[in-house]
Amino acid sequence: MEKQRATVRLAVRWGIVTLVAGALVPLAGAAPAAAEPGCVDETAPSILENGCDDSTPPDTTLAASTTPNAAGMLAVSTMTFTVQPQVSDADAGPFGLECTLAGGPQAHDWRTCTSPVTYADLPDAPAGTYVFQARAVDLGDAGRNPDVNPLLPPAVADTPDLDPTPAIVRWGQDTRAPFVFVTSTSYDEITPTQPVVTGAGVPIRLNSSEAGSTIECTDNGRPVACSAGRWELADPRAGRHRFAARAVDAAGNTSAWSEPVEFFVPRNLARQRGWTKVRGAGFFRGDALAASRRGARLVLPRTMVGELRLIAPRGPRHGKVRVRVGRRAWHVVDLSGPKAALRQVVVIDRYSGVRSGRIVIESLSNRRVVLDAVVARPDRFPAATRTDGPRPSR
Repeated sequence: MEKQRATVRLAVRWGIVTLVAGALVPLAGAAPAAAEPGCVDETAPSILENGCDDSTPPDTTLAASTTPNAAGMLAVSTMTFTVQPQVSDADAGPFGLECTLAGGPQAHDWRTCTSPVTYADLPDAPAGTYVFQARAVDLGDAGRNPDVNPLLPPAVADTPDLDPTPAIVRWGQDTRAPFVFVTSTSYDEITPTQPVVTGAGVPIRLNSSEAGSTIECTDNGRPVACSAGRWELADPRAGRHRFAARAVDAAGNTSAWSEPVEFFVPRNLARQRGWTKVRGAGFFRGDALAASRRGARLVLPRTMVGELRLIAPRGPRHGKVRVRVGRRAWHVVDLSGPKAALRQVVVIDRYSGVRSGRIVIESLSNRRVVLDAVVARPDRFPAATRTDGPRPSR
């Protein structure tokens, strides 16, 4: 009896060994069980069946509370990001998020985060300083490796269970408004703060406290293209001008409008009966009017006049003209004398009161006279009643 029991025990042992050997050595022509890609979850393979490998990682959507401008800059110190996982298959998750921030004192490596993600009180920094990245993670599969089996070697590598291409936002920021500097180089000894400008353009220097800022300008409330540094307002129309500017930095911060720079552009004279046009590089707008007979008249439109100047050259053979506004008294102007280029002759000074009417200029002899332009303006400019930003469109 004891001999029979020993024989049974030996047979059982050999059966176990054979079973284990059969598990370790697959049948000829049969591949070992492994994890097959293309599933929506992960299951380790058994001795007889393949497992599942979720080979489609989640994607990540990212939206920032403020979008960096074309220069990669923001004008705010707080950024909030809305982050969401996105799947293209039927994977039900659950899903999580990981985030990282480069740049600044709040920088950190990859760590678990929840949407929305906010960073407040970030210090100003150049473009590209801050880099925020976010990626979705398949939490249901992240802790599993379907090819880990103590009885079989791995057949394929485990597919990553997180977004391999994280969503990203780069930016810099500037939260301080710049200052603008406007300097007019025009000079008028008679009215220094409101000079009469007789050149082809009005030279103005424009600068900002922040390098790289752009400059926005207005002339009498209307936008005009301008640029930083030495600049000229080309061919301004006749009359009073109030010029202002502001600076806009790379982040879009704008300075206050500058105090207006005031100047006055003379009225160029159009040819009338008895007068001929003469041209020359030294004349205002390149031309002037000449008369050589007594009684030749120029009549200008009705206007308000507090100050009246004639712009004209002098010469030893030049004659005289007389000038009046409306029905007021005539004022005689002698244009004879040593030869001289254009001069501004004050006919009515700015302290004589305001008058209105047509301006009449008349030659008093047959001696040649040349008139280039006329300055006719009120005795003082009206006080500003608003900022000099662009006028609203109608």
